[in-house]
Amino acid sequence: MDIKEEKKEIRKHIRTLKGEQSMAEKESASEKIAQKLLKLDEISSSHTILLYHSLPDEVLTEKLIHYLHSPEGGSKRIILPIVDGEYLTLKEYTPDKLECGYRSIMEPSGGRIIDPAEVEFAVIPGMAFDSVCNRMGRGKGFYDKLLPHLNCKKVGLSYDFQIVERIPCDEHDMPLDMVISESYVYCRPL
Repeated sequence: MDIKEEKKEIRKHIRTLKGEQSMAEKESASEKIAQKLLKLDEISSSHTILLYHSLPDEVLTEKLIHYLHSPEGGSKRIILPIVDGEYLTLKEYTPDKLECGYRSIMEPSGGRIIDPAEVEFAVIPGMAFDSVCNRMGRGKGFYDKLLPHLNCKKVGLSYDFQIVERIPCDEHDMPLDMVISESYVYCRPL
């Protein structure tokens, strides 16, 4: 089986597992994941943080976005991606300036485009991860094109069931620095 077929099988398996999770299970796990993320020193020391507005089957990030942007969360500058053709464009989050975009993902409307070099800490979604922080997305390659331009710590958020034994990797696939699930924190081996 080639890498493309292996990835297709993993995506199919993870989609099935995602469909078996109730909203209450997702909310509980997402809260545990967020608490682990918020304990990282890099979160408190970073001002500009890239997050993603979650799809219903992803680790839920809406509360995390609001919290980090609020004075209680450090009044962080939150950056969200916008699907722009084959690429992701980054824009600053403003609570009252969101609109429904690609795949009904909430995206910032208006405002200037943010250079990826401005991001001090990045939170990255994924379909599946492994224990050495390899990541597999949904197959469109949006984050594969963005990751090389981020010169900061990159952390994936994952439900426990999204951690697989091994992610098959192509040469363009970039590992993350860390993956956080509700039960584990995985760090990329140096």
